[in-house]
Amino acid sequence: MPSNIENANISAIKLGTVDMTKGYIGHEEVYPNTREIQSAAYTNTSTLSSSGGTRLFRVTGDLGTTYNLTGSAAGSYTLASSPYDHSVSVGANTGCSSPARTITTTLTPTGNTVLQGGGSTFSSSFTQSASPNLEQYYNFNVSVSLTVTTSVTTTYNGTLFFTNGTVYNVSYSGNNNSPSSFTISSGGLGSGSYSNVTGSLSLNGSFISSTVGPGAFSGSWTRTVSGHPAPGLSFLRAYLNINNATASNPCDNVTGGNNGPGGNYSSNVYP
Repeated sequence: MPSNIENANISAIKLGTVDMTKGYIGHEEVYPNTREIQSAAYTNTSTLSSSGGTRLFRVTGDLGTTYNLTGSAAGSYTLASSPYDHSVSVGANTGCSSPARTITTTLTPTGNTVLQGGGSTFSSSFTQSASPNLEQYYNFNVSVSLTVTTSVTTTYNGTLFFTNGTVYNVSYSGNNNSPSSFTISSGGLGSGSYSNVTGSLSLNGSFISSTVGPGAFSGSWTRTVSGHPAPGLSFLRAYLNINNATASNPCDNVTGGNNGPGGNYSSNVYP
């Protein structure tokens, strides 16, 4: 004789190939089988060093549960063993003045997977320390001056120009009050040869430059204008440039200068 289960509460039944974990048959709704994730969180949520490291995001639940992770360890997954640890590698946070940052991973169930407690996501995070490398700014208080020692001039359309044969001398000084070394270069308007290069900078081919460490620096050089196209130069000017990109500590920067950070011009000298 067939059994009447129209209003019976059942704990498990298989209809065709569908497993039922609970439900009612007859006048009540039947729910399909679900799998559950009990927890998902980092096993260690203490502050991570700014140098970086590895943390484990642990998922515990029924085998076969499916889920997506966003944030660190992002991807789509099926739980093949429980608990399962996702290894999350965190890079160094050592940029200049980089603030502390939060590393977060969020689990969202997919398919017929549900979360214990009925929520929609599990989320877990930890903090990585701020960078120990602070951005630093220094003013080297550079001085650049130019003096014409031999003046050769010509007039063109009523304007006086320095021309070939003019000789000028440049003096510079400053103080590298940072802990870094920098490449410093100097030069002046016009074509022609450099000579009498003394002090902190050296003549390197056709360039005057050197790496200058902490401490005061100074020097001078001479230029003889030659091979310059007519009519010549309406004024003379020299420069001294401190290249921030060459700092031995990339977090050290030179400010100041009348041509922007690290760039310094002498006053214009007219015929």
